[in-house]
Amino acid sequence: MRTSYSNLEVYEICPKRYEFQIIDKIKTPKTKEQFFGTTIHKCLKFLFKKAPLYPTLDELLDFFSVEWKEANKLKWRNEKEKEIYFNEGKRILENFYKKNIPSFSIPLDLESHFEVEIKDEENNTIHILSGYIDRIDKINEGKFEIIDYKTGSKMPGQNSLKGNLQLSIYTLGFFKKWPNIAQLNDIILTLYYLKHGEKLSDKKTEEDILLTKQRILKNIWEIEKNYFPPIPSKLCGSCSYKKICPMWSHLYQKEEQIPEEKEINNLIKEYFSLKQQTDQNKERLNLIKKQINAYAAEKGLERVFGDEGYFSYQNQTIKDYDVERLKELLIKTNLWQEVSSLDKKKLEKLLKKMPLELVKNIESLQQIKNKKIFKAVKKDLEIIKKEIPEE
Repeated sequence: MRTSYSNLEVYEICPKRYEFQIIDKIKTPKTKEQFFGTTIHKCLKFLFKKAPLYPTLDELLDFFSVEWKEANKLKWRNEKEKEIYFNEGKRILENFYKKNIPSFSIPLDLESHFEVEIKDEENNTIHILSGYIDRIDKINEGKFEIIDYKTGSKMPGQNSLKGNLQLSIYTLGFFKKWPNIAQLNDIILTLYYLKHGEKLSDKKTEEDILLTKQRILKNIWEIEKNYFPPIPSKLCGSCSYKKICPMWSHLYQKEEQIPEEKEINNLIKEYFSLKQQTDQNKERLNLIKKQINAYAAEKGLERVFGDEGYFSYQNQTIKDYDVERLKELLIKTNLWQEVSSLDKKKLEKLLKKMPLELVKNIESLQQIKNKKIFKAVKKDLEIIKKEIPEE
């Protein structure tokens, strides 16, 4: 398989979005946030590719103004919103320039392309992982900094870098391209949050790199199963595929107000009304739930909306183990004392630190059962719509 960090990130966020975006290649209009981020990245590349003869701040802002003309192709709420984004871009670039120029280090590379081979020993296959690194600086002899720019509003905590897949993959890319110019401990990995003018930096260990390769292979194995369920989360609000996603599509179909939609809406309304009553209504509730469930199955929906709430399928995976065989395996590897009486939560944490071969042996003892639960969530439809950002 040929893949990239961005593809794997999409899969980890939501397999259904991965199917729409990566496999089916369904195009969506560029969002304001995507355009803003791309434009700022172009400006910073323009700035550093001139090093050490950096453009003046005025030249940088002029370049930004020229690139911003493309903003006219986007859909804005009004001119005021477009102006706010434009002024925010200027503010970011001005602050960045004053803080970083002149730079004491010269970029080793900008938008550095890499391709890394990830070998799957079990299946005797090789996967290609590619990507682009925003900037790589040589800060001292044998010491380098890998920098990725972030234009989002939120800045996470330092601990978020420990399991950061992007930075680990960039480390693999660096050593593929320059295998002999530095040691792992001499590579600083940085996320530069431009809106805040702050950096978060970290280093990776050999164990981190091993776990990264295992995580990549695990994602690839899951993708190759060709099963892409939707995973609802807070990130659904910014997803461009809501209108065709089985978790959200019914919300948009409701606007058509066809007869069967009115009927299903009334059923949902009745369900939530009865839910507030005593247990004597349980029989009626179950019947209504079956009708809504049948409707969802017939229409291929994962979520069905009514004015007072919605019904949603939830995937549950139940993992059990052959306890005696698992205990025997863990005793042999001196790990049983860390799990004790088969504490599943402790075992799941321990799996992330184990060698890949041992993980596979343990997973082979799993007895996995998948089932869907059809769950009702009471929430006013107008509140749901308000929580979804305008497109």
